[in-house]
Amino acid sequence: MEPHSQWQDKIKRENNMTRKYDIEAEKNHHTRWAEEIRKRNDQLSEDSNWFPFIQNIEDILERINQVSQRFDDLENEIGETKGMIKNLRKILIKLEVIDDRFIL
Repeated sequence: MEPHSQWQDKIKRENNMTRKYDIEAEKNHHTRWAEEIRKRNDQLSEDSNWFPFIQNIEDILERINQVSQRFDDLENEIGETKGMIKNLRKILIKLEVIDDRFIL
């Protein structure tokens, strides 16, 4: 194997481990968050104690906001990637590496 492909394989393995770690950390964070909501729901009583309920609603709205921001970030990354691909295509056509007749 060439040194360059060994380097690429190492980067891929590291990225996969990082993604797995991030996914696991996110699951654990969500689990703790959900447990906190459930704990407050248990505190909710019929004696007009609305504070845990209000707190739960605020936490849920904050969580929705975080998810929305994450979607926006991913949408931006996708847009940037599309732009890079278009630029790469233009460069390859200009260098006559590929022929633009065969690419839609």
